[in-house]
Amino acid sequence: ALFKPGDLFQIDDGWEAKVGDWLETDHAKFPHGLRPLADAAHESGFLTGLWLAPFVCEKESAVYRDHPDWLLQVNGQPWCCGSNWSSFYALDIDNPEVLDYLQTVFDRVLNDWGFDLVKLDFLYGAATFGSASESRAARMQRAMALLRTWCGDKLILGCGVPVMPAFGIVDYCRVGCDVGLDWDDVWYMRLFHRERVSTKQSIGNTIFRRQLNRRAYGSDPDVFFLREENCKLTAQQKQTLAQVNALFSGILLTSDMPSRYTDEMRRQYNALRELTEHAENCTVDADNGLTVHYTLHGKQQVIKVF
Repeated sequence: ALFKPGDLFQIDDGWEAKVGDWLETDHAKFPHGLRPLADAAHESGFLTGLWLAPFVCEKESAVYRDHPDWLLQVNGQPWCCGSNWSSFYALDIDNPEVLDYLQTVFDRVLNDWGFDLVKLDFLYGAATFGSASESRAARMQRAMALLRTWCGDKLILGCGVPVMPAFGIVDYCRVGCDVGLDWDDVWYMRLFHRERVSTKQSIGNTIFRRQLNRRAYGSDPDVFFLREENCKLTAQQKQTLAQVNALFSGILLTSDMPSRYTDEMRRQYNALRELTEHAENCTVDADNGLTVHYTLHGKQQVIKVF
């Protein structure tokens, strides 16, 4: 069997009607809500996870339309955090109504809908800048403490957050950029910044931030792929990504549809779990390219990354 009791089934972005409107689902996709799905996953032995971006809302959301006073204002204008969706804006965590709303959201997701884990994304929206009395870092730490208070002992996967304010607060944390469906994105995106979507950059992030794993939290390196459809990575690139993730992560995730796996893909998947559970003595050599050395069941193994 591919899966074991306690494995995670996580629903990512797209379940909500609009980003920021978290109290209802997209009725076309989930006409019966999310509770039946969470119950079914639990009956199959899975933990259940749900993606949210609690500190932001998109321009087309009801929150943006109906609560302009909830938005973080800069020179009298809402602060835009990025161009995703219909563009998205920071909520003001100094507004008590915002905090009451978010507490209601987490109560709905974790208690009414029954999810065990929340993947919380774009968390930097809580601390786009500081003030005369509070640094950005202090504001981010305050926001992270709020999340833990709202979530209680439920699991948190932090994403889109500076790594240090998440120390000791979240159970898992993204340690790098998103992987892509190709190796290094289009050429003009490479002119911007290192934290762009890039499988190559993600692998580097995972390796060079490996010291955080199981110290600050369990590292989340983003997903790996074994599938062939909707993926432009070569077989070797997919193998490198998957093996690096298995060696240096605290949570091993894929966005594949496992029901479509061939026998060979199932073998590869089980080999990755073996790597996660039994690899020892992992070291990295960066003197000539990037090479990972490890021991598996007493045998020395080498991965030539790039």
